[in-house]
Amino acid sequence: MTSSNPTARDLRRINRQTVFRYLYTGGPMSRLDLSQLSGLSAGTIANVIAELLAENLVLEAGFEASEGGRPRTILTLNMEYGYFLGGEIGETEIIIELFDLKLTKRKAIKYFLKAEENNPMMVAQRFIQHAQMILAQEQVTQEQILGMGIGVPGVVELAEEETVSAPAWGWVAAPLKRMLEEHFPIPLYVDNGSKLMALAEMHTDPEARDETMAVLNIGTGAGAGIIYEGKLYRGGNNSAGEWGHTTMVLDGDQCRCGCRGCLEAYIGAPGIMRRLRAIAPQSFPHISDETEFVETMIKTAKQGDETMAHVLSETLHYLGAGIANLINLFNPQRIILGGKVGLLLGEYCLPEIIQEVERYALKQPFHATRILVSQLGVDAVSLGAARLALEAFLMQVGKPGDHLAQHTLSRTVLASRGKRV
Repeated sequence: MTSSNPTARDLRRINRQTVFRYLYTGGPMSRLDLSQLSGLSAGTIANVIAELLAENLVLEAGFEASEGGRPRTILTLNMEYGYFLGGEIGETEIIIELFDLKLTKRKAIKYFLKAEENNPMMVAQRFIQHAQMILAQEQVTQEQILGMGIGVPGVVELAEEETVSAPAWGWVAAPLKRMLEEHFPIPLYVDNGSKLMALAEMHTDPEARDETMAVLNIGTGAGAGIIYEGKLYRGGNNSAGEWGHTTMVLDGDQCRCGCRGCLEAYIGAPGIMRRLRAIAPQSFPHISDETEFVETMIKTAKQGDETMAHVLSETLHYLGAGIANLINLFNPQRIILGGKVGLLLGEYCLPEIIQEVERYALKQPFHATRILVSQLGVDAVSLGAARLALEAFLMQVGKPGDHLAQHTLSRTVLASRGKRV
C-alpha cells in the first residue's frame, strides 16, 4: 500500500509554487504579507524567497514602513526574467504574439496563409520564420522565452508524439510539434484553438472558474471549448468540442470535413459565402477576405437589403439551434461568442441570436445561461496559448533549478546549431 503523505521534496515544491503564485497574482508584498496570506511560517518564507532571489525570479524593490522595528523589504517579480510566445495557426492566417511575464502583449505579427501553403511542412516553416522575426524586432533571444503555446485547427492527439489531425486541410496525424521543436528548443505546447480560447476566457474572469462555460470559436470553421469545474473538458482523446461537426441537417450541405449537414457548413464563413452567392452570384465580387465579406453582408442586411437579410436570418437560425444543442447537452452558466465571425454576429445580432436559441433550448437550462460576446477580440487564441505556456511555467517554478536547467539546455542546443536557428 503506497503512502499519500508528501515527502520533504514535495513540500518544498508546493511551498515554492505557493509563494511564487501569491507574488504573481497579488503584486509586490513583504515577506510578512506572504506569510500571512499563505499560512506558511516566516522561516519557510525566508528559505523560499532566498532561492527565488538567487535564481533571479524575484527582486527586492524598496522598503515599506513598519509599526516599530526595521522597515520591511518589498518583493516583486522580475519582469525582465523572460517572455512567452502565443500563436495561432488559423484556417487563413498565422498570428504570433509576444507577451511579458504577466501576459501583457508586447508585439504581434500576422501572416496570411495562401491555400497552397496549408501543408504541415509549409505551415511550420512560415510559423518559424515569423516567430524568429518577432523576436528579432523586439530584440529578445530564444534563451529569454520561457515557453510557447500554439493554437491549431482540428484535433491534437496528446499521445507520446503529439500530432494534429485537421480534416479540412487534409492533415492526418501531422507531427507539427516535433517539426517546430527542431527550431525552438524551448517548452512548447500545442492544442486546439477553441480550447485555448476557452482557457483565455476562464482566466480573464475569475468567476468563470466556478462555472460550466462554452466558448464558441466561429470563423472559417466552428468549434467550442468547454470549461467544467475550472478545467478544460477534453474527452477521450482530446477531441471534445468539435461542435461545428455536429449534424444540423441530415444529408445537408457538404462540409469541408467530408460529411454532410455539419453545423459548420451553415455558420462558418465559407458556408455563409456559398449560400449567398448561390442566390446572388455577384455579391461583393471585390471582396475575397472572409471576415470582410461577412461583415459587409451583415451591414448591408441591417440596411434593408432583402437578399442579405435572408442569408443572415438563415445563419442566425442555424447558429441559434446549434447553441441550443449545447445548452441542452451541457447546461452551461455562460456561452461566449468568439472567433472572427462569432464576434461580428455577436456585435450586430446578439438579441436575434438569443431569440433563436430560446426557440430550440429547453426553458429551464436556457434561463440559466448567459449568452455573451467575448471581450478578448481576435487575440483570444494567442492569449490562451500563452496562458498554457505560463501555467506550465508556474508549475515548473515549484521544482528548484529545473527552469534554469531548461534555459541552459536551450543555450547548448542553440550553440550547437549555429546559424541554422
